[in-house]
Amino acid sequence: MLVSRNLLGVGVLGDSIYAVGGCDGPTALNSVEVFDASIQQWRMVSSITNARMNFGVGVLNNKLYVVGGADKENSLKSVECYDPTLDTWTSVVEMSVCRCGVGVGVLDGLMYAIGGFNVEYLKSVEVYIPSDGVWSSIADMNLCRLRPGVVTLDGLFIDRTFEQTVEEKRWCEMSISAVFTDILHTEVDERIF
Repeated sequence: MLVSRNLLGVGVLGDSIYAVGGCDGPTALNSVEVFDASIQQWRMVSSITNARMNFGVGVLNNKLYVVGGADKENSLKSVECYDPTLDTWTSVVEMSVCRCGVGVGVLDGLMYAIGGFNVEYLKSVEVYIPSDGVWSSIADMNLCRLRPGVVTLDGLFIDRTFEQTVEEKRWCEMSISAVFTDILHTEVDERIF
């Protein structure tokens, strides 16, 4: 990378890997760089509006979203969206609560903000509905989560030990080994992860 960064966000659009924000020591960053796999090179792109670190990243409708996080002093509930064809960031409607260390997952055209921290650890979950441009609260998780590792698999969100079915809108406990076994042996787009 071109900039030293910690607590950054990372997302993939096409053949490009984006490294967004983060911090360099105590200073939150707003710079963004992209690694173009076709030419094996990093380059800078437009900066996010609000410097932030420890945030979530989601890819939805070929756009990159940065969600929540913190600046130097405060947790954030703001959300920004990057359009790679225009090289521009735009603000998106804010979440209902600030979420530093939020997990983000995308499923069936919706983006979910899961857990995080805002004065206390959070078990709440919000969903962003892009067609309506709104965030809505859904069922809480059973336990609070800070920086949850979130993936989607077979219509479920999995965050280490819990899953949520979209239809049932409730969280249920899963075995850690079963979750990791399923993830490691799942075929997606003819690639095994």
